[in-house]
Amino acid sequence: MIRTYIRVELAGEGESPKQVIERMRKVGAVPIIGDYDFELSLDDDERLFDKLEEIHHALRGANVRYTLTTLTGAEAATLAKSRHEITHYVDQKPLELRKSLYKAKLERWREMGLDVAELEPLLDNDMDHFKTASKEFLRTHLDRISLVTDRKPESQVDGEVLAELDEEGKMMAEIKGATGLSEDQVTVALGRLISAGCAVRTQRGSKELFVLVPPPAPNVRKTLKIVPASDDQDAESRVYYAVTVDGISAKDLLRTAQLPRAQFKTAVTKLTENNRIRRDHKGKKEFYYRV
Repeated sequence: MIRTYIRVELAGEGESPKQVIERMRKVGAVPIIGDYDFELSLDDDERLFDKLEEIHHALRGANVRYTLTTLTGAEAATLAKSRHEITHYVDQKPLELRKSLYKAKLERWREMGLDVAELEPLLDNDMDHFKTASKEFLRTHLDRISLVTDRKPESQVDGEVLAELDEEGKMMAEIKGATGLSEDQVTVALGRLISAGCAVRTQRGSKELFVLVPPPAPNVRKTLKIVPASDDQDAESRVYYAVTVDGISAKDLLRTAQLPRAQFKTAVTKLTENNRIRRDHKGKKEFYYRV
């Protein structure tokens, strides 16, 4: 088995360590501690250069620099044994590392307008319970998450989640499976989408579903039908009989008479001069009445 080790150099204007980790997890890279930041194992049926291409695409846009070291399984084992420089921490993170990650999570939620005071004591008294409690807390307060629109990576995540929603509704597990995102990422993205009015959360029996709120239909204006009059008398007749006893607005009169604007104006002027219809104003609107 071949193993590739990746060392990532972060930049202040680039993505955060957590965001970089999420990118690397999607290609199967495992976070490690030591001289390298990630380890990636290749199965016998996988091509090395294809995997290196996946790493390159995974980190594109993150604004980071990276270097690669590829070793055989035996070389990697010798390296780890002689120098003790590869320590996995995927499932067994040091206590302080876990605590710092959880604190960063709480700070992020504060930025989104959530009161996390009820979770803070768990960091000191019951860290094992914190992960479960924090997930339930976040899902309970989805509707209160403030909009965050100035961070490009989050906009991309929101777009991926939104693309998976429909009017029938999707469960959390379905969205996670389709996007490849973590539960935290999907949950926070759903919170922003709900806050923006793009999605709603609903309960159907025992299922919790997230439903797409379709955008309002565009206001389509109907094309005004125009039928030219055969002569002035025909135009005047159509205008006169379009005027109701209770009056009609100039806009509705034009639509009902179906005359070209020039013929309409001539007919209205002639009918007004002959005292067959009169014009009146209500506010800024113009109305016509039979005399």
